[in-house]
Amino acid sequence: MKPFQHDLVVLFDHDGTVVDSETIALKSAWRLTNEVAREFPTDQYYELEDFVKSFAGKPYREILKKLYPDSLTSLNERDIDRLVAEEEKRAIEQLTIEAKATVGTPEVLSYLRDDRFKYALVSNSSLQRLSACLTSAALTDYFPSKQIFSAHDSLPVPRPKPLPDIYLYAAKCLDAKVLDCVAIEDSMSGVKAAVAAGIGQIIGYVGGTHISEDERKSRADALVSAGAEQVIDRMHDLIGLLSPTPV
Repeated sequence: MKPFQHDLVVLFDHDGTVVDSETIALKSAWRLTNEVAREFPTDQYYELEDFVKSFAGKPYREILKKLYPDSLTSLNERDIDRLVAEEEKRAIEQLTIEAKATVGTPEVLSYLRDDRFKYALVSNSSLQRLSACLTSAALTDYFPSKQIFSAHDSLPVPRPKPLPDIYLYAAKCLDAKVLDCVAIEDSMSGVKAAVAAGIGQIIGYVGGTHISEDERKSRADALVSAGAEQVIDRMHDLIGLLSPTPV
């Protein structure tokens, strides 16, 4: 692959990419799901490790739809709305306490800011959730509000990844061509969204703690199959890709 040009716009996913939040949020969602199963029995049960592997990067509404495919006779839309709101509340409570930046991310963001790269955060998460995570992870100074895009709140109607809408919206707001953007994504749904949006370069990231050492190779292969051009397991490696000369 040719070296990245300095005028590219770097679009970071949030959960599991910039902030190591996936395990924290998914553990909270798993606990809630087990409570839900007592009220609404389901044949599908996941141990925590499998829950994390299966649902990383997916909104809780989508998780419930997967667990309760015949929702018309089990969970109705009012139930789902109530549980999605409860999951959000619980996740934010935990993330406010526990969320940390992924290893090397502050240094990479400092490099981008100091070298005058244009970059932004492009996430499925709500703005409230993003604010809680960025504050806990001490990253708020890197992401002013105009550089944060939420598929939940920034669009007229929520349209989460793997739909391309939030990438297209972010590029438009940043006055960037999608072909001039590079996306950094840790999940299949995120990579698929970037592909569908026509993002010029897509980099998979497998350095989050929700991806075990044993799983990294298979996850990297899956991200490449979904459309990532290459995969990194250290955020710092991104600097080398973006630099006009090797670092």
